[in-house]
Amino acid sequence: MNVPLVSIGLPVYNGERFIREAIESILAQTFADFELIVCDNASTDGTERIVREYAARDERIRYERGAVNRGAAYNYNRVTERSRGRYIRHAAHDDVLSPTNLERCVAVLESDPGIALAYPRMCRIDEQGQPIDEHRSALVLDQRDPVARWKRFLTCIDDGSMCDPVFGLFRADVLKATPVLRTVIGADMLLLGDIALRGRIAEIPEVLFFERWHAGTSVNANHTLDERAAWFDTSAGSNVLNAVPHWRWLASYARSICAAPLSRGQRAACLAALGPWMLRNKRGLVLGPLAVAARLTRMRAAVARLDRAMLGVK
Repeated sequence: MNVPLVSIGLPVYNGERFIREAIESILAQTFADFELIVCDNASTDGTERIVREYAARDERIRYERGAVNRGAAYNYNRVTERSRGRYIRHAAHDDVLSPTNLERCVAVLESDPGIALAYPRMCRIDEQGQPIDEHRSALVLDQRDPVARWKRFLTCIDDGSMCDPVFGLFRADVLKATPVLRTVIGADMLLLGDIALRGRIAEIPEVLFFERWHAGTSVNANHTLDERAAWFDTSAGSNVLNAVPHWRWLASYARSICAAPLSRGQRAACLAALGPWMLRNKRGLVLGPLAVAARLTRMRAAVARLDRAMLGVK
C-alpha cells in the first residue's frame, strides 16, 4: 500500500447533519495524494452509515469506530496516531474546504522545511453555508527565533483569539512530537504553543477554509467550564480543576517549554515570557482559585458567576 503525502484525520461524534458536505469538500481537493481517516466516537446517529458509503466508493477513506465516546481530545489524538503521511491535517465534520486548500498548504511546507504549520485564512459560515465574517492574520509566527515566536504567540492567543490555525497542515514529525490535544479546556490553543516552539507558522493569504458556526459547535453548545472540559474528555466534567483553566494553561506552557528542543538560554527566555502573560491574565488567575473554593463549599450560585466571568459571558 502506497503511503500518501498527506493524512487528513476527521474525528466525529454525531455529525450526520454536516459530514457529507465536509467529506465532499475533501474529496474535491485538487491535491489528491491523501488519505482520509474518520474516527467515530461511538456516534448514535447516521454518521457511521454515511461514512461507510463514502469509504466503499473511495479507497482513500478509512473508517474506525470507537466503542464509547471518550471525548474530542482522545479522538483527535487517535486520528493523529493512525496517520501515515508526511503532513497531517485535522478536519471537523461540519467545516468545508476550498478545492485548493491542500494544494496551497502542501506547496508552502514543501518549499521551506522550517515551517511547521501552514494554514489559510478562514471565513465563518452559518448553517446554510452563508458567510458570516472573515478572519485574517490570526496567528502569523514567521520569526526564525523560537523566543520571538513564543513571545508573539503569547500576545496573540490570549482569551478571545481564534484558534483556526489548528485546522491547517502540520508537519507530521513536529505534530507527533507534541501531546497533540491535552484533556484540558483550551487544548487547541496549547497545541499551537507547542508548534510555535518547534517551527514557524505561516498564513496563506487566501480564504480557503470555511468554519461552520452553529448552535452545535463546541463553544456554542457548552456554556460552562465543566461542559467544555467534558467535550475534550468525557470523564472530566466534574473535575474541580476545571475551575482553574488559566493555572492549567500556565503549567502546560511551562511543560511545553521544558520539552521543546531549545537551548538553555532560549528556554530561560521563554519561561521568563510567561511573566507578562500572567499579568495580562491576572483576572483568570485570581478568579480560578476562588471558583475552586466555591465548588468545594458547594456555593453553586458563586460557581456559576465565576464560570461566566472566566468565559467572558455577561
